[in-house]
This record gives sequence, structure tokens and C-alpha cells, in this order.
Amino acid sequence: MVPAPSIFVGLAREKEQRRLAAQAALSQFSIADHYDVMVQLDRDVHDDEKLSTTEVDTALRLMSGVPRSVFLPCFGTGRHIQALLTAGVQRIVGVDLSPKCVEKARALCGGDHRVELHVGDLCTWTTTEQFDASILLGNSFGDIINSEIFPKVTQGMVRPLKPGGLFVFDYIGRGYLDRCRRASTTVWQAILDGRPVEDRRTPRYDPETWVMTIDVEAVAREHGADNVLWRGFYQKLILNDYWLDCHFTRAGIALRKAGVATKVNEAYYQGHVGELGMIARSTWWVAHKPPERQPRPWRLPRWLQWLRGPQGG
Repeated sequence: MVPAPSIFVGLAREKEQRRLAAQAALSQFSIADHYDVMVQLDRDVHDDEKLSTTEVDTALRLMSGVPRSVFLPCFGTGRHIQALLTAGVQRIVGVDLSPKCVEKARALCGGDHRVELHVGDLCTWTTTEQFDASILLGNSFGDIINSEIFPKVTQGMVRPLKPGGLFVFDYIGRGYLDRCRRASTTVWQAILDGRPVEDRRTPRYDPETWVMTIDVEAVAREHGADNVLWRGFYQKLILNDYWLDCHFTRAGIALRKAGVATKVNEAYYQGHVGELGMIARSTWWVAHKPPERQPRPWRLPRWLQWLRGPQGG
């Protein structure tokens, strides 16, 4: 005997409710503390001018033009700002949780009057200003793992958009799960507090909560032995394409898949040598905030028109 379809629907709904409850119980890792350290360990990415410039070129191509104003949620060290200004963007406002990242970004901008950068939380930060576009690159989308906070942060990313505005972002999604299954450790050469270190990162995945955790160690090799100078972790909420689309649909936003980073940004990745971790495996998306509906002119209902009969002489 085959169970009725309603049974499958009920089981799926119950499983989803259990997952959301598990996510709601998760403790959100400290994003600000994490990126305060990453401002040092990720310098190979932050200082890669070609990567930042080609990412901006790709975002503008997906928008089919250069917007006058851009909102930058979670802008990090501001590595895309100069390329946006060079392309012709006239107004940039950004919000980020990490004081050290914002400090570096402000220094790079050199007091440019077209740029305004804030230390703030997207859950609570508000503005009356509206922007033609919003851009979030560098694989920060998904940092919020708590199911109750995640929708609020997404709303904070798209709320400042004008009706009809576009939001371009990259997201790892399920693109790193093969490395989680293999528990593959990737090693980069980095500098921490002025000392050369090996930046070692190992991902793992919890299928019950859909959360990927990346364990990080900054290790100095001294006298043939490992000296761990810093140990931490960061996390990503992993949604497949279907659930990501559902997430934005609930926010009233239409979503379009642009493609994996290595394909949409071929200007950078063709011939590139080196390991960029999740950035190279992320998928690019374009979200569209619907335009405001124009009120329809009022018309007399047809049945009343019929009752009135033909007009005129």
C-alpha cells in the first residue's frame, strides 16, 4: 500500500520544523571577532586588485550598466569600492560589523566624499536613503546561521534598494560539501601580527542544521615544531538553490542564478594559479526588488455600466 501524498507532505513539514528549531537554538558565532582576524589572514584576497576589479566588472555586467548609487552590506575591507568609483558610481554607503575591517576600508578610501562607511548591524541599522543597487561579494552571505536572525539580515541587505533595484551577491551554497566529506585541510601562507604563519582551514558539515563550520588555525613553524598562534572557526548556513529561492521569495524578492564564479568571472579565473577556497566555488546570484505597482485608474464595474445603459445622445 502506497502512503497518501499528504503523509509525505506532513513528514517533510515536520522535518523542516525540526531543522528550523535546531537552527534557532544555535549560538551565532561572533562575526565581528572573526573578521577582525581575517583582515590579516585574508590579505592575499583583500589586496588582489585584479580579483576585486574583475568582480566589480562582472557585477556591473550582470546589472547591464553602472548604477548611480550602491549599497554595500558586509563590505569587509572595502576592496570593491575603488573599482566601483572608477566605473562611475557616484554614491556608496556601506555597513559592516567588524571595526577593524571598517577602519582599513576608510583608510583605503582616503576620505572620499562619495563614500560613507558605517560600523553597524544589518538587523538594526536603518537609513532613509535608497539605492539603485546593492552588492555583496566575498562570500559573506550565509554567515548568519540562526534561522530567526537570517531573514532579518537579508531584509537589511535589500531594504535600502529602490523599487526595481538589483542585488548582486555570491554564495557558497553546497559548493564546498565535497571538501567537508573529505575533511580536506587547505593551507595558505599568511601574516598574523607581523609573523609568518600557515593559515590552515578544515571544513565540516552538520546535515541536521545545514551548517558548515570551518576550523581555522594560524600556525607558526618554529624550530621544526608547530606553534598555534590563533585558533578559531567561522560558519555558513548552507541552502541549496531551491531553499535559497524560497528564502528570497518570502522577502518579496525575485532571484536569478548567474553561474559559478569561475564561469561568470572568466577574466580573472582563466589562467589563474592558486587556491581561493570558497570564493572560487561560490555561485553568483542576481536578486530583483519588484517595482512599485502603479495604482489602476478606477472604473465603474461592468454590471453597473450595464445598468446605466448606453451613454450619450
